[in-house]
Amino acid sequence: MKYVNRILLFLSLFVLYIIAKEFLQIYTMLHAVHPALAIGFSLLALAAFIYFVGIPLFRIISMPVSYGPVYDPGQEERLIAKRIKRFKKNKYLIRSGFDVASLQNDRASYDRVIAEMDKAAEQQRRKDIPQLFYATAIVQNGFLDALLILSAAINHIKELFILYNGRVSNRDLIVILKKIYFAMAIGGSEAAEYATEEIFSRFATDGMKSIPFVSKVSSSLVDGYINAVMLTRISYITENYCRKTVIASDKELLPSSEFIFDSARTITEDIRSKIYEAFKKRTKGRIAKALEPVTGFFQKTFDFVTPQEIDPENRYDLEMPGGGTEPPVSYGFWKLFESLRKS
Repeated sequence: MKYVNRILLFLSLFVLYIIAKEFLQIYTMLHAVHPALAIGFSLLALAAFIYFVGIPLFRIISMPVSYGPVYDPGQEERLIAKRIKRFKKNKYLIRSGFDVASLQNDRASYDRVIAEMDKAAEQQRRKDIPQLFYATAIVQNGFLDALLILSAAINHIKELFILYNGRVSNRDLIVILKKIYFAMAIGGSEAAEYATEEIFSRFATDGMKSIPFVSKVSSSLVDGYINAVMLTRISYITENYCRKTVIASDKELLPSSEFIFDSARTITEDIRSKIYEAFKKRTKGRIAKALEPVTGFFQKTFDFVTPQEIDPENRYDLEMPGGGTEPPVSYGFWKLFESLRKS
């Protein structure tokens, strides 16, 4: 496992090169327009990094260290007593009206507190994960993707540490930061987006490819969803450090892949359904717009001829249907069919 981690670390360094290359592409493009724009973008990116990453990371490091899970079951009761003492001063519990005065140094009281804290942690996930999903689905640049993932992950674990009255130990914090680093590297490299485009180009039908922007939308959605899944994983790992009391090994702090994907799917279900519906409407609108010249052509043709020339007995109403200034798409085709139909 040690060698696997070293290989992943080496590959992630290569990915950082790709992210830096994405930044240079934006810089070069802006510099071609005007050098001041390129310098302004660089300063803005630096300010965003300091504000959204540097300051939250400093706040995390400056937090008091909380009590992490123990490996010896005999120490669990002592750990629960220490955590209960802190939970009695927890701002969230007091603000939510939880009866902290009734807490005892036992497992039942601890489980009551954890059930309440789980609600707050889930609310935080439902706020942060969809935002990252939406933001990284829109952004089409690896450097900006990496900055968004790094910022979202750092700020999310900061909120969880504030919720639980303290951060994990320095050793455990390094483990969590490694997870964030790999998430940033994967998301910033746009590997998911490239894979989606490759699969789409190979397996999509000609009819599907003809739909405007379907390939780009699909790859963007997958890119955003993968980033949401990685943030979900980081969130549950961080929360497990704060809520679990006794573990046999560190593997128990890592949730299963199935659980992570199910959670991310549930959290992002609403925004994904809205995006798909909007995409469908957009597609239909573009198809209708593409057919408008045909409909307009039919309408102009009918303007040049009188109804008596085509329909002497006035069997077919050639007047424009009421409501709206533009003819519907089906209007021109229907009139063409009626005018050519034989008695």
